[in-house]
Amino acid sequence: MTTIRFALPLAAALVLAPAASARAQTHDSALTGFPALASDFVFTSLAFSPASATQAGLHDWTDPYTGRRAHLDSLLDSFSPEAIAKQRAYFVHVQSRLAALDRAHLDAQTQADYDVVANAAAFALFGITKERFHQYKPQMYAEDLGNTLFANISLEYANKNTRASDLTARVARVPAFLAVARRNLRATNDIYTKVALEETDGVSALIKDMGADFTRGTPSQARYAKVAPLAIAALASFQRFVKDSLSKRGAVDWRSGIGLFNAKWKYSLAVSLTPDEELKIAEDSMRRTRAAMLVLARPLHDRWFPAHKHEGDSTAVLNAIVSETLARIGNEHANRDSILQQAKADVAALTKVVRDQRTVSLDSFPNLQVIPTPEFMRGVYGVAGAVFAPPLNPNLATFFWVTPIPAAWTSDRADSKLREYNTYKMLDLTMHEGIPGHVVQGAYSNLLTPEWRRLLRSVYSNTPYVEGWAVYGEHVMMYDAHVDGGDPVKMKLTDLKGMLRIYTNVIIDIRLHTRHMPGDSAVAFMMRDAFQERPEAEAKLQRAQLDYVQLNAYFAGVEEWTRLRQDVQKRDGKNFNLCRYHDTVLLYGALPVPIIRRLYMAGVAPTANAPVSRCGGVTSAANGR
Repeated sequence: MTTIRFALPLAAALVLAPAASARAQTHDSALTGFPALASDFVFTSLAFSPASATQAGLHDWTDPYTGRRAHLDSLLDSFSPEAIAKQRAYFVHVQSRLAALDRAHLDAQTQADYDVVANAAAFALFGITKERFHQYKPQMYAEDLGNTLFANISLEYANKNTRASDLTARVARVPAFLAVARRNLRATNDIYTKVALEETDGVSALIKDMGADFTRGTPSQARYAKVAPLAIAALASFQRFVKDSLSKRGAVDWRSGIGLFNAKWKYSLAVSLTPDEELKIAEDSMRRTRAAMLVLARPLHDRWFPAHKHEGDSTAVLNAIVSETLARIGNEHANRDSILQQAKADVAALTKVVRDQRTVSLDSFPNLQVIPTPEFMRGVYGVAGAVFAPPLNPNLATFFWVTPIPAAWTSDRADSKLREYNTYKMLDLTMHEGIPGHVVQGAYSNLLTPEWRRLLRSVYSNTPYVEGWAVYGEHVMMYDAHVDGGDPVKMKLTDLKGMLRIYTNVIIDIRLHTRHMPGDSAVAFMMRDAFQERPEAEAKLQRAQLDYVQLNAYFAGVEEWTRLRQDVQKRDGKNFNLCRYHDTVLLYGALPVPIIRRLYMAGVAPTANAPVSRCGGVTSAANGR
């Protein structure tokens, strides 16, 4: 599991005045220059999605165009045609404001911010005009509702009474929200229908159980008891509509096709490689990785299983040897009651590695808390995950949630989970989610200045930067630091198995959506070539069918990070300083890595409250060669 983030959905909960109005023109003349544009863009686009606003720490907002005030924590998103049209007008207006600025006369850092806003506005318009998920994905409405309602319960942005009141107001708006959904939806398909029905059940359970528990004992309890049954009835009616009516209106293909895939790739990933280039690299990497795993596994296999003489073709022999070896490694795991203690020990050990080896200058993370995953989040965070403080409240705690094995689980079920997330895999996971992965990256992002830039790059963080850094941290940085859990061969095999999953994500996503790969072929491929169990492979297929491009973010990001470091090392030679390199690229914030490359190679220094350097030795790149 990865970090809790927020994505700005399609439509606005607050309707903006037309961009061409006199009021908007007056607003433009008052807000001159790019920083004002960027700040307006961040806050206005956050206000489009109350769920995203709550998660980001924006709770009350005054529309600068209309003067209308809103308490966002009590509102739901609106997907009405009017709201969508007004949102489209706003993003077109942003594009016109960008066009009126001379990008060439901006400094290099502000040019980077300009590019972030330009891409975000274009991506939003792509969703509105090209994807139009609000017309075909009934599950989108259930997901939006679930995230919005859950934000009131899970985020401690105010006292419980206030949050219970906000939750009650949102639940009261559910019937109207679903009425809009029914008017919007035109067609769907079997997989969208299946997931929509399942997720609508989940929202109903959230309202019936979790919401009722949360509001109990608060001044909102009585009102919640009145509005909750109406919301649950509306959800049941929506389910019947999806199952009995929408499913008969005609089918829409879940495959995106090349055109939509390539367009979304450009906006969503913003990386230098094309889908064709990344597919080839992933397939080549997969072949090399499997061969390397056989070399590592064979001596262990021969020692552990001397009587197992496998026959058949080379693929069958490789799979048998590696699978048996990985299964034996899986027996090395924590006790079912000591997972949290292991995670705390791993965080402490990895922090010491970062400090002792001067991997980065920032080596203290006082806001980090390693705690059990809250019970109401354990269905989502089945193993672990990093949960950041809201961008508008960066001094609040960052959590590394670790999910305990439920007491009700049988020993066999618990052992199966512990074998998959064994000692080496849990260490790998802590590198990714914690140190030196997401927690380190997030801590550096909070150091950016000025404030408008920090907010822009946090709210519109580039996913390949964020996920790619975490993969780079676990698979490259800590490998360089010789972190191996006490056995380099077992750790490397575990590490390579993780990389196989990242490669298969790329391969099935691109081949399913642009090359008509059959779904059963994708499942067989994941099971055969990546050592995945059938339930895991089938779940990944469903994830690929529900969206496109996102599965590429991990590999696209780590590929960009790895290539950048290699190129900087080649350029700087013996003057390369790894610590200073890491400090610099992290202090740029979560920009697309190609923009990081542009800034770094040009020697542009970050604008940030940089930590006291512990790097020593020679300097490098943007820090002054």
